Amino acid sequence: MDNRREGIRTKLRTKLKLSHPESGDVFCHTIDISDHGIGLEVGDWHIPPIGSQVTVQVQNLPIEAPILDMMIVRISRHSVGLKFLNLD
Repeated sequence: MDNRREGIRTKLRTKLKLSHPESGDVFCHTIDISDHGIGLEVGDWHIPPIGSQVTVQVQNLPIEAPILDMMIVRISRHSVGLKFLNLD
């Protein structure tokens, strides 16, 4: 399998809200994170196709976390790989 991931991935488990206009919202958990993106366990959520834009928001923080734009770049049976968009 070709591994085209950039940067070092760090295992991290935290709860996120993942949203897509057609697939709706799902609460899921991270698998890992890097400077360029995150891996998420999404269970049986209807996963949009690769290239779809989604938003994510970390949950269970003492303050409301920002909502980040991301793109689906990898799909597995019950997980997705997301790339950060518009990080400046």
